Order: sequence, then C-alpha cells, then structure tokens
Amino acid sequence: MFSEAYIDKYCRNIVQFLYILHATFSEIGDGDKMRVLLVEDKIELCDQLKKLFKKNMIDLDTANDGENGLELALEYDYSVIILDIMLPNISGIDVLTQLRKRSKKTPILILTAKETLEDKVTALNCGADDYLVKPFEFEELLARVRALNRRSPVLHDETVCIGNTVINRQRYETRINDKTVKTSIKEAILLDYLFMNKGRFVAKETVLQILSGCNVGDISSNNVEVYVHHLRKKFPRDVSGFSIETKYGLGYRVLGDDQNV
Repeated sequence: MFSEAYIDKYCRNIVQFLYILHATFSEIGDGDKMRVLLVEDKIELCDQLKKLFKKNMIDLDTANDGENGLELALEYDYSVIILDIMLPNISGIDVLTQLRKRSKKTPILILTAKETLEDKVTALNCGADDYLVKPFEFEELLARVRALNRRSPVLHDETVCIGNTVINRQRYETRINDKTVKTSIKEAILLDYLFMNKGRFVAKETVLQILSGCNVGDISSNNVEVYVHHLRKKFPRDVSGFSIETKYGLGYRVLGDDQNV
C-alpha cells in the first residue's frame, strides 16, 4: 500500500494541475472567466472595451482614476491589469510603482498615447510587462492580454492572505496570527480557492470539480456544505478577519472584514 506521505504529495500535484487546467479553460468560456482590470480615464473607451472583452468571454473591471485603480488592483487578484499613464489623482507610473513595491506580481500592460522611447523605457523599468501605444487595434490588445495571462503568477504565489489568515500553498498550511489551524487537504484546497476568488461567488459545481480531483473518493453536493461548515467553525470571523458567504444559485464567496458588500 502507498504511504500517507506519498498520497499527500500525489494529491497536491493533482491539485496544482487542476488549478492550471482551470485557468486555461476559463479563457475559453465555461466556468470562471479571465478577469482583467482597466485603469483608464476615458469613459467611452472603457465602455467600448468592456463590450469587446465580454464578447471574448473576459470580465473587465474599470477604474477612471489612478487612486481607484490602485485600490482595486491591491484588493483583487486580476489576471492582467491594463493601465493608462495619464490619469487623474495618481499617474499610471505611480500606480505601477506602488503595485511593484507592494510585491503585486500581476502582469501589467501599459496602454497610452505616450509613444517616445523614454516613456516606454521608464514604464518597463518600473515593472510593466508590456506596452501598447494608442490608437491601437483591439485584436492586438486582446492577443497581448491573453499572452500575459498565460504567464500570470496568480495561481503560483506561495502564500495568499486575507485578514489575519495566511495560507501557504506549497505546504497547504493555514495560520491565523501565526498560529497554525489544522485542516484536511480538501478544506485547505477549498479555502485557498475561495481566497483566490476573494469577493466573487464560486459556483458549487466549480468547487465539486476542484475537490473531486484532489483525493480518492466521491464528492457530493452535501460534502461541499460540510467542508464549508467546518471552515466556518475553524475560522471564526472575529479571529480570522474573513467570512464565507453562501448565496443560493450563486455559490460561495470569501469576504474580508475590509470589504463592503
């Protein structure tokens, strides 16, 4: 028979594969979509791009100034960020600099009318991953966004944190204020996946797909509810700094104490 350590390692490898597989197919359509943030002060352009991205099965959040864009970029794990340079309140370069200083690794594409070599070198040196000059063709923007998403680090960060709770994804170890909380592999995987989608509802069917591949044995709808119940008991909101919300027809989502519903 296989040892417990061997089974544990095997399960973790399968889960990492499922994460990558899920990210790949989310671009195509069914399930959770790629989620992109556009920080652009021209509202008409935002509306146009939102419609075009929607046709290509990509969710697009928008912010019309640098301050709001920085807040959204720090709060959520976007697949890609599209960032203008000339923005109200905080410039795009300052937003970019702040994100990299705070170790935000999300791929960032600069989309701007500034076209000099100096502008491009400055943005790239500050941490931008790509640079596209206005006016542009939507097909090229879409291709660049998809290319950046393929090398997005969001699924591979070693740790993820909400409130007072930190998950180490390499060891599936969960801590509240540096105190280890014992969880099963499936509980840790479910919590990690909800953390990764902070603020967004995850359908029960999606949870079933993720958990079904992480270990032997069948997973039912009732099992998911049991795992959620266990997590709520192990991570009370007043200590953990987050809560798990259930909404019929939508699924489950994690909310941090700092989030407004």
